[in-house]
Amino acid sequence: MPGIKNKLKERRKKKNKLKKFTERLPCRFCAALKKPKPVEGAPVPTEPADTRLDPAVGIDYKNLDLLQRMVTGQGKLVSRKRSSGCPRHQKAIKYAVKRARFLALLSYVG
Repeated sequence: MPGIKNKLKERRKKKNKLKKFTERLPCRFCAALKKPKPVEGAPVPTEPADTRLDPAVGIDYKNLDLLQRMVTGQGKLVSRKRSSGCPRHQKAIKYAVKRARFLALLSYVG
């Protein structure tokens, strides 16, 4: 019996070594909404350089640059793991893509 337990322990160790993506990245949309703490003596930015690609602008069906980056070449939505979004923002992306497709702003395929 002791030999079987040791084999099971070794299998578990191997399994844990093979795990990928153990830590999730923070949602980039949630992180963009948080305001950074001001530093004394540093100039305060009035507006982001490129508001079209800034996730703080918001997830909307009219923001086509953001939506096109969230859709693959085949027309599939990018997974949460690759887009680094939380479930709430992934759902908002899904509905924004559906609205944009319905209004013919985005194509259904490719």
